[in-house]
Amino acid sequence: MLRGVNDGSSLPTLRLRQSNRSVWIGVYQVPEEDVDLEFCTKWKIPVIRRQNPGGAVYQDEGSFCYSLFFPKEELFSRLGLHDSMDLYPLMGRAVAATCGEYGVEALTSPVNDVTIRGRKVYGSAQVEFYNAFVHSGSFLVSTDLEAMQRALMPSALKFADKGFTTVKERVINLSEAVGRCIPVEEVMDRLAAQIARALAIDLAPAPLLPAEQELAEELNREKYSRKEWTFRNQPAFTTVLATKARSGVITLEARMDGGVIAEARVRGDFLLPDQNEMGRVLERMAQQPLEAARQLVQSSALPEDLKDGLERLLGELQWSSAFAVGNHVTGY
Repeated sequence: MLRGVNDGSSLPTLRLRQSNRSVWIGVYQVPEEDVDLEFCTKWKIPVIRRQNPGGAVYQDEGSFCYSLFFPKEELFSRLGLHDSMDLYPLMGRAVAATCGEYGVEALTSPVNDVTIRGRKVYGSAQVEFYNAFVHSGSFLVSTDLEAMQRALMPSALKFADKGFTTVKERVINLSEAVGRCIPVEEVMDRLAAQIARALAIDLAPAPLLPAEQELAEELNREKYSRKEWTFRNQPAFTTVLATKARSGVITLEARMDGGVIAEARVRGDFLLPDQNEMGRVLERMAQQPLEAARQLVQSSALPEDLKDGLERLLGELQWSSAFAVGNHVTGY
């Protein structure tokens, strides 16, 4: 649908959906690190890499997702948005208003969450694709939180500033907050109405277009259902450093040749709508001294929190490389 909106064959669309229990990892994540694969295999829970960034998400029939597909320039101009990050609080307020319809106070939580009593009920992510844009969110209504905790293995760094140590402590279902079971379909309908109100748009129910269905099946067959898409063969790196950015954890892996970066890779659950920019930065960093790499990051179009995080990691890498060289020269 993102491709269709970009080439004009698809209308701007709000798509709401549920899935059987499954785990969806962000495009920059490593399933072996973020998911309990043994548990998922035992209970036949599929693990799939998403196209958008962010953290691993457990879904079942007690939760739902939505994706809003639209031409970026037209909607941003009409809403007076200057940056894609501005869309997170706007959509978050629609989620909070939906919770408010059930008498529950919910708050938007920077960057991309909505919380109830400090616990996460909703998270979101975005992808930019040429002229098109998609904002997606996941809403917990009556999800099996025990299975979620067993399936996901977030790093300690992810919860470092949140006062939680486990997934189950971090999240909450809307049904739990309300004190009764709520039909997921009812929440979906109410959220759709709140989104329409927030964006000043009209919604009309419609099925997938035949071309959208055909392309979806092709992408599933050639990409998303293939093991090598989710479980990628990665080269070994000699240095691995991680830090917490405003939008998530950033991990920098590098193979050094003296003080020069021979090869680098970035992974994590951070937010980045234009994924091509990260590829461009990493490509330009190859064969560059560390100070030049830091300057490349600073002059890039990456979000500011990613720039700051990568600069910190490159600074650590520069210090550790100098220390290693010093040790070698002095013979310590």
